Amino acid sequence: MQRLFVMFPDRGPGIGLLWLRLCLSSALCTPGTHAGGWSALCLLAVPMLTLGVLTPLAVLMAAVGLFAQQAPWSQVVLPLALLMLGPGAYSLDARLFGRRLLGRRPPPFG
Repeated sequence: MQRLFVMFPDRGPGIGLLWLRLCLSSALCTPGTHAGGWSALCLLAVPMLTLGVLTPLAVLMAAVGLFAQQAPWSQVVLPLALLMLGPGAYSLDARLFGRRLLGRRPPPFG
């Protein structure tokens, strides 16, 4: 997962990516839109997008679902933008696969 994204931005860009994930999740489940309703897509992709778990897989599911439901291009491009930018620092992907600070462990016997 780490090789897909160079970094997991935090602060302003990270909040923007969190907002993008939340907007995409709400677009998938909003009744009355082309993609709306509680479909299997909504039940699978929305929790993954909201929490930021396996974001590339969730984004691809969302894009294919929106394209199959003949959503407007503005809604189909939204998941692709998230795919190119990555999940951000405020996601479980960043916690699981993000960069870590390596330190020395103390010797075992004092």
